Amino acid sequence: MIGSMTRAARKAMFGALVVAYGVVACRSERTEREPTEIGHGHGLGHGHGEPSNVRSEDYIGPDACGECHLEKHESWRASLHAVMNQRAAGDAVVGAWDGATLTYGGRTVRFSREGGVPVMDLAGTRYHVTRTIGARALQEYVGVREGDPAGLEVRLPFGWWLARPGWYPQPYFDSWFDAEYDAAGELAFDPFTPDATPWATRCAWCHNTYPFELRLLRDPAIGNGPEAHVALVATTRTVAARAAVRERNLLPVEEMVTVGISCESCHLGGRAHADGAPMQFTPTGPDVRRRPDAPAPARGRDEPALVNAICAQCHSTPSPRFPDGAAIRNSTEALDLAAGACAPTIACTDCHDPHQRGAGAGAPDEPAHLAACTLCHQRLADERAALAHGRHPAGVASCLDCHMPRLVAGIGAFVRSHRISSPTDPRMLAAGAPNACNLCHLDRSIRWTTDELRRGWDVSIAPQAGWRAAYGELDHAVGLAWLTSRHAPVRLAAAAAFARRRDRASLPALVELLDDPVAHDRMWMLLAVEELLGRRLAPDEYDPLAPPAVRARQMTALRRAVAEARP
Repeated sequence: MIGSMTRAARKAMFGALVVAYGVVACRSERTEREPTEIGHGHGLGHGHGEPSNVRSEDYIGPDACGECHLEKHESWRASLHAVMNQRAAGDAVVGAWDGATLTYGGRTVRFSREGGVPVMDLAGTRYHVTRTIGARALQEYVGVREGDPAGLEVRLPFGWWLARPGWYPQPYFDSWFDAEYDAAGELAFDPFTPDATPWATRCAWCHNTYPFELRLLRDPAIGNGPEAHVALVATTRTVAARAAVRERNLLPVEEMVTVGISCESCHLGGRAHADGAPMQFTPTGPDVRRRPDAPAPARGRDEPALVNAICAQCHSTPSPRFPDGAAIRNSTEALDLAAGACAPTIACTDCHDPHQRGAGAGAPDEPAHLAACTLCHQRLADERAALAHGRHPAGVASCLDCHMPRLVAGIGAFVRSHRISSPTDPRMLAAGAPNACNLCHLDRSIRWTTDELRRGWDVSIAPQAGWRAAYGELDHAVGLAWLTSRHAPVRLAAAAAFARRRDRASLPALVELLDDPVAHDRMWMLLAVEELLGRRLAPDEYDPLAPPAVRARQMTALRRAVAEARP
């Protein structure tokens, strides 16, 4: 089944977000500064003899890096990496913290500030917000319960969703939840009781910078980054430290170099480099040993396997998958890239600049992204050859549209799959999963698609009788068939595609899906409907947070309004 996964399995997974690589060269003279939050909580002291870039003492913080790399440092400060986690102070905190309230499930949450500190009051249980998570499409919060003598920081269950500005419970923006209400009509998830799991066991591992040795202390089955290529030698020191970290997968926050993702998340400890040594791009140290199957480090940052391993530290979140293995949700780009057709010759940094945000970082599509394809496919750098191969003029469809279609549910938009593949994959076609052709040609049938693949690319995939379960009639529009799919990820990808195509004829079908029992899925339908309408629906027109009975009454009026407004 596409995207099947139990909630218990989902809750066992770890979240993740962005990191990448950088550049080299520093002068040996410098003024040492104390980086933010650097500490030595485990006493992992510096060894002697062999250079090291993984221990606490090897890290100098981004300000020291910026003394030589000023331009990169300033660009990084404006990037999303720098704000993956922040201290909850000043303009780092977005959202309405002005006494705003949200009543949900018969209880009320209040968002206010007291002495400049954001406070989330969950029906009388108050949490002082200490950290933010994210800053662009969504901001979540970490806080400490008022009066908690242990000061335990936990992830709070309401977030400010910038994709549709407002406060929402976690199941509305997080896909790891099932139906919002149970069979008895009660909320299946109680957002007024935060998860008691420490924040530092999950989000902290990908949203901050800390000595790489701490990753090597974790269970090796968890990691997909450089820790897959190296291991720690078992010594008295490392065995004791490993037990402390592995017991709960708890990141010791006193060891953090910076709040947020800074230079040494990707470059590893820079002290030796700042003192004049060449920059190392693999973990090294007296207790670090390369695994036998590790990629050779000779090419450094020019070696795709090493670059991609750095990104994979965080871009490896577990995800449900489509039949071809492509991830359904975001933050698993490194795993998808490694499983795709272009591995292992392409590096994340062929398209993405980790020091930037926006277009320079990799989205929206840039000419440089297409140029990355022709690094290997040199014949297609010629416009005539590219047109003959793709059969679409430049500006109508690109390499990315066909081989990296928008299948992946991000935080506020559907984004490209990083599993580089072919639109002719029979597994996707047979299962009624989103295929690259029909994501543009929503009004065409699956029979038309297979005919075009045969005529244009000499690929013969004959529709089978079993395909009717996925498409209904093989000569009907695929886009509308996707909207009635029993698989939610297919419905969501189709809704986003209709919105991108500005196809207002799909509005009646999309409105019907506003009754989806899963809050996350319902919100994606609402985003598509509002994009096609060109405005946000008022709460009296449709309130996604309202109980099912209220939404049902609103939908009756909304159906009528949409029918009357259609051209």
